[in-house]
Amino acid sequence: MRYWKAAVLGVCCFLLVFWYSTSIVLSYDGQVLILNAATESVKNGQLEVCGQKFLFGEIEQGKSKAIHYEVRSDSQYALAVEFDSGRKLVKELGHVTSGRDFQDILTLRDHEVSLTR
Repeated sequence: MRYWKAAVLGVCCFLLVFWYSTSIVLSYDGQVLILNAATESVKNGQLEVCGQKFLFGEIEQGKSKAIHYEVRSDSQYALAVEFDSGRKLVKELGHVTSGRDFQDILTLRDHEVSLTR
């Protein structure tokens, strides 16, 4: 009976190490640069991708912010920004596919957002 417990413990440890190492090897990274090309500064905003939410603060006119995320599943970018004037811009765009790394640029303009790969 004593050997049985040791064998089960050994198998469990092996499975945990295997699962952890597989998740590290098979994890994919994404980076998105939010570029403000609008005629006013961004007061605040939120980006959601792959089930992860990122709040970001001010982005001055002509400046940008980089956001790093984990590509966990198929998804798209859901962006919501508020400009200094109080005007809001909400847009869903692009497509992120699991199993790949991504580097994208979201360019904010006064009334639209565009995606560059």
